[in-house]
Amino acid sequence: MTQTTKPTVEEGKLKRFPLIAGAVFVAVAWAVLNIFEHEYLFRVQELSLWLPTKVFFDERMLVPGGLMSYIASFLTQFFYYPMVGSLIFVSLLFVVQLLTLQVFKIPARWGLLTLLPGALILSCAMEAGYWIFQIKTQGYFFSMLIGFLFTLSALRLHQVIKGWGQYLLVVAIAAAGYPLFGFYALLALLAIAVLSAVKAEDRNIGLALLCIAAAAATPILYYSIYSQTRFVRMFTAGMPAFFFEARDLRTWVPYILLYLFPLVIPFIRFDRTPSFAIPKSRFILSQSISAIVIVFIVQFFWFRDPNFRAEIKMNHYMERLEWRKVLDIAKAQEQTPTRLMVLNRNLALLKLGRAGDEMFHYLDGGEPAASPFEIRLMQVGGKMLYYHYARMNFCYRWCLEDAVEYGWKVDYLKYMVKTSIISGEYDLAQKYINTLKKTLFYKKWAKKYEKFVENPSLIAKDREFASILPLYQFEDQLDGDNTLVEIYLLNYFAHTYSDLNTPMFDETALMCALTLKDIQTFWNCFFRYANSHKTDRMPTHYQEAALLYGNLEKTVDISKMPFDKAVKLRFQDFMRFAQKHAVKDVERDPEAKKLFYERYGDTFWYFYFFIRDVKSY
Repeated sequence: MTQTTKPTVEEGKLKRFPLIAGAVFVAVAWAVLNIFEHEYLFRVQELSLWLPTKVFFDERMLVPGGLMSYIASFLTQFFYYPMVGSLIFVSLLFVVQLLTLQVFKIPARWGLLTLLPGALILSCAMEAGYWIFQIKTQGYFFSMLIGFLFTLSALRLHQVIKGWGQYLLVVAIAAAGYPLFGFYALLALLAIAVLSAVKAEDRNIGLALLCIAAAAATPILYYSIYSQTRFVRMFTAGMPAFFFEARDLRTWVPYILLYLFPLVIPFIRFDRTPSFAIPKSRFILSQSISAIVIVFIVQFFWFRDPNFRAEIKMNHYMERLEWRKVLDIAKAQEQTPTRLMVLNRNLALLKLGRAGDEMFHYLDGGEPAASPFEIRLMQVGGKMLYYHYARMNFCYRWCLEDAVEYGWKVDYLKYMVKTSIISGEYDLAQKYINTLKKTLFYKKWAKKYEKFVENPSLIAKDREFASILPLYQFEDQLDGDNTLVEIYLLNYFAHTYSDLNTPMFDETALMCALTLKDIQTFWNCFFRYANSHKTDRMPTHYQEAALLYGNLEKTVDISKMPFDKAVKLRFQDFMRFAQKHAVKDVERDPEAKKLFYERYGDTFWYFYFFIRDVKSY
């Protein structure tokens, strides 16, 4: 009887397997970043800043890990071209894999294990979501990558250097590595301690004890030097500035796993003999499971909220004054939008002159930001809204305050340039222009706006400024908004009266009155709009509101108003339908509410009765 032998895979024949797996991983990561996160990557670099100045460098070096954040900020700016920035990022992930393979001598048959640090680093970068607006870690996207590369490089040097040189290396990592790379130098010391204690062939308990002592003492010794860092942060300098609370634990998971990797792997005993063989079926199964685990880790931590992506894309197109594309994003939305999305959409409709006929043709509501941290609309999109609604002092004020709180960013500087130009503060605008001219990719942008400083007569002729100036009609007082952007804008426009002929201002006021659902405010704004817009036809939604309010409260005689026949007939149909399905009961009956949406979801009437308790943070 013939005995069959199961096919096997020998270690020696898998030499190139880890490199092939790494190449596939970084290629897929690069493709996914560019296909799905193009606008997000661009936004990341807008919310960062790098300047080739001594002052900027010195500021980074005021805290432990300063060089790491300096390099990370430098690399982040390449996301100005997302394909280039992401290529740099994934290339460094490949370097991480190569160093992991060399340092821990992981057998080729376990090649996918070498991808785990890169997958965790990618997860750390992509899990931030809304936190990119608040995080105080400079160069956040690249910081953990640069830091972990330092840790791996230090471990590799430890393996290359022999004898007393290893002790000198430990001193160098503690004395010089900590000021430059912060926590990641301490991680390197702990990893060297583990390697020195675990590996039987070159065990050195004395070196391990020195590493542990250095890791514990270095932050304490440097505390007197770094006066701007709290004592507890001396041990975590360079780590992300997340909160240490139970609800935020999920945010820390990929970091914790990344930090544990170099401390745990040395304990695993691998058989590294080239002749070692395992059944082919077992090899395929193990690699498949490993690949699934890596993909699961990345996709689990990757922030993929549709509303967040929509907000980022809207911001991208609003920067370019591509208002129709903003509406395309709003139209494609399938879930309840955030208030920022609603405000962006209404701004786009106002700019295009379509608000009165289309304002309620989109999903409405106020879905909270999908973030474990408290996110305010001001930080996410308030500056742009204040700018386009000509509240220049508020836009400038929040740029300045957030710069103090979170650090200077390209985004803030751009708005400070534009608000200063519109406000006539040309010397101030030139100061910020000069700063942007020092950046790598915003020289052209700065020169474009410098021409308005040199020749202010061009301001009114510019497409961007010309769309804002009609709203810049009144004293730009810096009164209180309490960071509540939407409610401030609604009340400002709806309750600011002027006898000037300001059609765009009056339409903005009427739009705000509709959102406020205050009948008397509506009528005040309605007649202002009618007086400044000498047209034969009132837009549909304004007619709908007038019909509804005229029937709810008889304070205004609407019998002689020239309503469109189609609008009147549809209102009558709505009233009959509302009598059959009592509105007060509909909120408890989702099916009945759905019926109203299917028939009247594109009307002000539906908005008035069913879009309630919306809060803007």
